[in-house]
Amino acid sequence: MSSREIEESISEIRGHIVDLLDTLDDRMADPRLDEVVENGGTLRSANLGQLPERCVEDALIWPTLETLGFEYTPRPYYPVGADDEQPDFSIENLSETVIGENKSVNRFGAARDDIELYLDTQRYEYGIATDGLRWGMYAIETHGNGRAELVDVIEEQDLTPAVQRIARDRGLVSYNKELQSEGTVDAVLGRFYQTFNHYGVRRAIGGLTEFYDLYLEVISGDGEYQSLESNLHETIEAPAGASEDDRLAFAALLVDRLAFLKLLIDRGVLDGVALHDQWSEHNKGLNRFRGSFYSQYLQPLFYDALATRPRQRGDELPDSFRDVPFLAGGLFEPILSDERDYDVSDTVMKPVLSRFVESEERTLVNEAANGSLLQTYTEGFESRDLAGQIPRHYSAIVDAYEAELNYVESEIERTLRSFTSSEAN
Repeated sequence: MSSREIEESISEIRGHIVDLLDTLDDRMADPRLDEVVENGGTLRSANLGQLPERCVEDALIWPTLETLGFEYTPRPYYPVGADDEQPDFSIENLSETVIGENKSVNRFGAARDDIELYLDTQRYEYGIATDGLRWGMYAIETHGNGRAELVDVIEEQDLTPAVQRIARDRGLVSYNKELQSEGTVDAVLGRFYQTFNHYGVRRAIGGLTEFYDLYLEVISGDGEYQSLESNLHETIEAPAGASEDDRLAFAALLVDRLAFLKLLIDRGVLDGVALHDQWSEHNKGLNRFRGSFYSQYLQPLFYDALATRPRQRGDELPDSFRDVPFLAGGLFEPILSDERDYDVSDTVMKPVLSRFVESEERTLVNEAANGSLLQTYTEGFESRDLAGQIPRHYSAIVDAYEAELNYVESEIERTLRSFTSSEAN
């Protein structure tokens, strides 16, 4: 994930914390806020004019879930269990069944206990417990003797030091003990976001299996879910003499290039390139009759702009391509024989862009920062079927991707792979 994404998310979460503190400050008489923020005290309805749990949900928990990238349903209905045995929310944009239990601040233990009861019923796979300040995600592990145990899926996160510092800086509380340096706001919120955001959770619970199944379906049509009507391998227009493994290699190479392109766009390296906008422009008027989106837009961007030094670029290039950086790593240079003679029709390209590149954008960008999708699928999921079908091309593709990643990070954008949060307040 990019430094910009993390910095913006830290700012948003800080804003949610300020909203909660302002709400509590407006509604509670001194010294109740000191007791809650500094001494672990609990909220009371009599002080708030509202149920404490609802107050914390509205001001902090719900907006924080949105910042983390989760789509959620409050108070979901499940056709089993009593009304008081229903979780407070469910996560909708993960393939696994994930529920959540909310409590008022400084009641995290109660939320965790409830999650353990829910998961022990075996109706749900994972559970998130939070009181707004502390956050944990758990699963149930059953031992050989039949004993069930609640286990961490990701490391518990505690925002209390950040909340205390924000409250002190705003003059809302009195205190006697100084906070430790590791409790600075940006450090605490940065760790929390990087650990608990949608991508981090999805990776921790194995949800990337679904992502890479779609990846395989885009390339060869061999995915388990079969949700696309067509795939690149079977439908690309290949030059005469191209073998089946050439066609499959081109499909894998194109997806790696698209992933790297989205990574560069996300990091701000390609400010003038926007796939969604260019696709919309391509489909206006007579534009689509001049050739495919691949031949009219992607191919010139790949070969004639990104892989060509600025002084050697032709006058026919679109203005938006003239200032794109030259990438010397080799990923956008022709790797296969007669590569410029390949084409992809718009009917095939559309679901690739909409269902995979755009709908899976955050996961795609984060995976692209780790390396070639072809390599990750092969090694991370121990599935060598795809690589085994393109033995002549596999190394060339993944080596070019790695070389390009190294080149861009060393010469153009040094936070391409990762971001180390600042320890400054």
